[in-house]
Amino acid sequence: MLSDEFVIRSEFYEYMKKSDERFERLLQELKAFREDTNRRFETVDKRFEEVYHRFDKMDRDFNDLKDWVGIVVGGFQIRAGQNLEDAVAGTLRIALGREVKPENIMMRKKITDDKGLIGPEGRSYEIDLCVTDTESLIFEIKSYAEEEDIERFNDKAELAIRKLGLKQVEKALITLEKRPSVVELCDRFGILVG
Repeated sequence: MLSDEFVIRSEFYEYMKKSDERFERLLQELKAFREDTNRRFETVDKRFEEVYHRFDKMDRDFNDLKDWVGIVVGGFQIRAGQNLEDAVAGTLRIALGREVKPENIMMRKKITDDKGLIGPEGRSYEIDLCVTDTESLIFEIKSYAEEEDIERFNDKAELAIRKLGLKQVEKALITLEKRPSVVELCDRFGILVG
């Protein structure tokens, strides 16, 4: 009767021994799991480090490319700038049928609207001029001009006339596409179309 109710000492030791073995196995499995997890984290860290280095190299390559493009384009701009006035003078000669010398051309001259005559007070605008002793030509060259472009050009030209005190002024729009609406609007503003 006692043996059914109570565990005898040898059985208790056997039970504890098996529990210890199970606990030891569990600890070993947990240790193996932790080591495997650490290895995986190390692998992920290495991959992140490789990706970081690749991005860093790509960034350096991009900056090198950007510097190279800047040098090439800058050189192109210098060469193009040296011939730009000649090209514009030739364009004006052909489009307007008059003699224009490169030395008389001022490209992208800044005019500041101090009083807000055509826009916000203090805003600067760029205009292109051809000025001689006897006359001034304010011009704009556009491959395609819309009505708003013509109105804006006329506003800038009128501002330049007032600000620079220009006399004997003509305004000219050189465009590839001389649509009837463009020609009509230019006529209203007294703008030559070439």
